[in-house]
Amino acid sequence: MMKIKLGTASLHVTYTDDELKTKVLGYIDAHDDGVGFRDICDNILTFAEDEGKLSQPGDEQYQWMELDRSDIIRIDAILNDAISDRRIMIDFNTTHYQATDTYFIKRQ
Repeated sequence: MMKIKLGTASLHVTYTDDELKTKVLGYIDAHDDGVGFRDICDNILTFAEDEGKLSQPGDEQYQWMELDRSDIIRIDAILNDAISDRRIMIDFNTTHYQATDTYFIKRQ
């Protein structure tokens, strides 16, 4: 019997740190004009759902999903390391983006 949980559920992804890094940086690399932090998190959640990498009971569906705080911190660390390695940078000029967020762009 399928259960539907109402509200927002925080879900953990089962990617290893290396797999998560590949997903995050690959997503940024695929976008020449920058990508927002929330968009990164939403897409990681979508990738994980499509690939069966969410730690959720198989008989549950969710009205709304978000990444678990521990996975958000892992993404923070990946982005911080990529900035330190000069692979990406923060785009401080966000006037051309539609949402208020922190945007990351690959370095040229």
